[in-house]
Amino acid sequence: MNTRIQARVVTYDPSKKAILLVRNNGRKFWCAPGGGLENGEDIRQCAAREVLEETGIHVDVKRMLYAQELHDEKTVIMEFFWLAELSHEQALNKNHQDTDLDEGVEEARWFTKEELQDVIVYPTRLCDTFWDNIDRVYEGEDPFIGVIE
Repeated sequence: MNTRIQARVVTYDPSKKAILLVRNNGRKFWCAPGGGLENGEDIRQCAAREVLEETGIHVDVKRMLYAQELHDEKTVIMEFFWLAELSHEQALNKNHQDTDLDEGVEEARWFTKEELQDVIVYPTRLCDTFWDNIDRVYEGEDPFIGVIE
């Protein structure tokens, strides 16, 4: 069985109280931007790169939020969700093209908690408990211990 490590990023704009999500080509659901770890990068570098590739937005990855494990017949996927903020003030470019042509992002959009109630989002906790806990997330210890070389 193969193992794949992925970073997904919940970019949060505290001034707008909104998160940045993407919808892939042909999909009806929204999710956090993300993708697979590449040779020579650590998981936080992967997270920032994936957001840039999929949305054109530069982010600062702050801390780990969640982890989940997915299985199919041939692969175990370990997804690590990261909290990020904009690295500087920047607007979302509606004409940005995802650089990953396999599962390209069709659309990226900012959502408030209220706007998420009318769409399908994975993981579903981004619709509810994320918002209940966001203020406390900054206060607690980051569960990511770091990169050991």
